Amino acid sequence: MDVFRLVREFLTGETAADRIEEELRHLDNAEVRIALLGRSGTGKSSLINALVGERVAVSGVVETTLKAQEFNVNGLIFVDLPGGGTTRFPFDEYLDTVKVALYDAFVLVVSKRILESDLDLYEELKRRTGKRIHIVRTMIDQDIENAQHDGLSPELVLPRIRQDLESKFGVSTGYWMVSNRHPEKYDFPAFCDSLLEDFDEVRRDKFIFAAQAYTNEQLIRKREVAERHVLLFSGMAAVNGFNPIPGADVVTDVAILVKMNQWILRCYKLDEEHMKKQLKRHPLSSAQVTLVNRLIAYGTREFIISLIKRQAGRMTGKEIAKWVPVVGQMASAGMGFALTRWMGQDLINQCEKASRTMNAAPHSKSHNQSF
Repeated sequence: MDVFRLVREFLTGETAADRIEEELRHLDNAEVRIALLGRSGTGKSSLINALVGERVAVSGVVETTLKAQEFNVNGLIFVDLPGGGTTRFPFDEYLDTVKVALYDAFVLVVSKRILESDLDLYEELKRRTGKRIHIVRTMIDQDIENAQHDGLSPELVLPRIRQDLESKFGVSTGYWMVSNRHPEKYDFPAFCDSLLEDFDEVRRDKFIFAAQAYTNEQLIRKREVAERHVLLFSGMAAVNGFNPIPGADVVTDVAILVKMNQWILRCYKLDEEHMKKQLKRHPLSSAQVTLVNRLIAYGTREFIISLIKRQAGRMTGKEIAKWVPVVGQMASAGMGFALTRWMGQDLINQCEKASRTMNAAPHSKSHNQSF
């Protein structure tokens, strides 16, 4: 969306505000549905947890998935389907439960032993969906550890596993060797990139927003999505600059800034809700806790009000400008746009820096673990 064009349309009497809000709702309400299929015990639940960066699915060494389970993380929806080809889930009945039209992507998860039922499921899914089936081979880290114990190097292990996959599924098939414990390594980032190719632009943005960023390339994509959203919020602030009621526009400015900052924090998974979940899995250092607490404050109304007070000179100029016909209102709109965009860019920069720090630094215990 061209926000600058919408603001210009607003000056000519068109409903730019409604269109900007509609665009924001369209992006926020979008859903991405990913079906994960395969036998129980192959690491489907752990794969979901790794993709979103939090523990949302129960994983275990037994058949924990007895029926289709749905996990919704900010519009990124995973459906963990029961394992097919077992005594509990006869193969024919299992395929009938897969309503292919409901899903945007299909992932077949396999582990060390690839059975004939895995191959049959793959071929049938291809036939029914007409889509690419992503084959994810999990537990690569364990394979490497076992091989090193036997005196083999990773350089020998990975090609052997790849050759095994090629011999069973075909050379042209897209498959990925991953470790759910180390999603920054092996083929995990490439697997995420491959999923993006299955989505339209809106669903692509939704996946990038809701998924965890582990690599520099993934953080760059988050920045691109976040900056597009900041432009939309800035457009709303510009339109609000034409609010004729003194003081009312400031209240709206605060609401826009709070909503924008909370969205950015959720995008980088540095919001309070996510960090509380993260804390249960990995203790943070005192420095990390301090950093996260400071960023979480950006999403509060109190922080925004204090910031606006510090920007009192700009805000006063904005109010005064309104009393100048036409040109004054345009200046007020420009100030609102600039302030919102500046704050959004600043928070994006801080969140990106914090994400790099959190990804690089090992977790350690802290005496203060509250948010």
